[in-house]
Amino acid sequence: MGLFDSLKKGIDAVAKEVEAHKDDIEKFANDVKAQVGVQNNNAPAQQSYSYATPQSTAEEEKSSFPEMGVARDQFDRFDSIIRANFADCEVRSNVSASELDPAAHPKCKPVSFMFYQNGAPVLAVVLVRANTHRGMNVIGTKQIVEAKGIKYLRFYEEYDNEESYVVNRIKQNL
Repeated sequence: MGLFDSLKKGIDAVAKEVEAHKDDIEKFANDVKAQVGVQNNNAPAQQSYSYATPQSTAEEEKSSFPEMGVARDQFDRFDSIIRANFADCEVRSNVSASELDPAAHPKCKPVSFMFYQNGAPVLAVVLVRANTHRGMNVIGTKQIVEAKGIKYLRFYEEYDNEESYVVNRIKQNL
């Protein structure tokens, strides 16, 4: 018996198992799709404010976001850093990729902080996890941002991101 005969038998055995458990696999896939849909519907709402003229308190803005765990803590930390160091800038948070390009895929990652000058977006700051920065949802957003001529800046949520480091990188790109 040759190598290809062995491979064919193995593939046939897997195909039989898949067929035997087809209903279970479909149910699992539908459950996963339902959970993904729930998570997407719970994505943080876009916040818009100018740091030069705050329109609401930090507590009011915090309460408008669903719980996001560690990612929420990092988002809040970046928000504080940006508020403290870029008070003269217009900044909006959680800007949808579809706002920049109506044809954007709905699962594109929102821009965590978008900096504007004269009403036009000039710098997109995106918070991502190191193991997801190559995901299509992140790549799609990056491509849209860069196609619009907006600078793209990425920070990893799980890194320390000292305040001086964050401020210097943003200033270099503004």
